[in-house]
Amino acid sequence: MTGPVNVFSAICLLTVSAFAEVSRYESIADSSSAVVKLFGAGLGHLDAYGSGTIISADGHVVTVWNHLINTGYLTAVTADGLRFRLDVIGTSAVHDLAVLKLNAAENERFPYIDRVAALKPDVGSQILAFSNMFHVATGNEPVSVVHGIIAAETELAAGFGRWKLPLQSKVLILDAVTNNSGAAGGLLTDVEGTPVGLLGRELRHDDSGTWVNYAVPFETLNPVIDAILLGGSVRQDDEEAAAPQISDRQLTSVWGMTLLPKVLKETPAYIDRVIPGSAAVKAGLRRGDLVVLVNDDVIQTTAKLRTYLAQIRSGLRVTITVNRNGALQSIQMRVP
Repeated sequence: MTGPVNVFSAICLLTVSAFAEVSRYESIADSSSAVVKLFGAGLGHLDAYGSGTIISADGHVVTVWNHLINTGYLTAVTADGLRFRLDVIGTSAVHDLAVLKLNAAENERFPYIDRVAALKPDVGSQILAFSNMFHVATGNEPVSVVHGIIAAETELAAGFGRWKLPLQSKVLILDAVTNNSGAAGGLLTDVEGTPVGLLGRELRHDDSGTWVNYAVPFETLNPVIDAILLGGSVRQDDEEAAAPQISDRQLTSVWGMTLLPKVLKETPAYIDRVIPGSAAVKAGLRRGDLVVLVNDDVIQTTAKLRTYLAQIRSGLRVTITVNRNGALQSIQMRVP
C-alpha cells in the first residue's frame, strides 16, 4: 500500500503545482495587459518613454507626474499594440501622481486593474513589478516582469538632482531592481496578481546616495485618484504652499518677464510678457512660451516656477526648456 499511496500523492502534488503555475501565468498575463507604454518628448538626459497603469474599463490611466505629462506629446500604446493620445484629467504634485485618459471611442473597453481591491502585503511578501523599463516594448510586446519582495515600509527621503520626492506618507521599499529608466508608473502586484501599488521614479536616498527601488501603495493613492476623477481638488502640502516665491518686481527687473496671472490653482507656467532689452529677450524667451523645465526640474505651474526662480542666485547660468508652438526648445540664460 505504501508505494501506490506515495505515487498517488506525488501525482496530486504535481497536478496542484501545474495548476498553480498555470494560474500564476494567467495572473501575470492579466496584470501585463493593464500596463501601457507611455511615449512623449525626451528632454536632455530625461527619457522619452515611461509606464502607466489602466484603472478603468473606459481607459483611465495613472502614472507619476513627470516631464512626459508637460510636453503635450503624450501617447500610450496598449498591450495589443494600439496607440492612443492621452488627455490629462488631473494631477497631484505632492503625491507625484497624474491621472490620464486614453483618447478612445466611447464604446472601446480596456483591461484594467481593480485598484479598490488592492492589498498591502506584509514586509517579506513576494511581489511582481510590471513596467516598460529600458524601453523593452514599443508595440504589442509584453512589458517586463520583475520578481522580488517587500523589504520595508517607511517614509522616504530621496530625490534626483534638485528634485525631492514630495510624498510624506510611507512607501514600500522593494528588494528588487524595479525603478529603472521607463519603469515609473508601472504596476506592483502580489504573486497572485492582486494590485499593490504604483512603481516610483529613479531616486537616490538622501543619506546614503544609493538608488532606491520603491512603490507607492494604492492605499495611499486611491483617495487622491477618487478626488481627481470626481473633479475635486487635492490639497497641496503646507510646506509647498509656504515656499518662498519671486516677487513680480524681481521677476520683471531681474529676469525681464512676467508670467500668466494665477487664475487657476495650477495655472501653467506661460510667459505673459518679456521686457524689451532684458535678460529674457537676450536669451531668446518669447511671450507665449510654456516653461516645462528649469535645468532638470519639472515645472508644472506658475507657482512652481516662481518658487524655483527665487532660489537661483545672480550670476548663475540656467537652462530653461519651453514648449513653443508645439516644439521644445532649450534656452541658455545667465541670471543678471
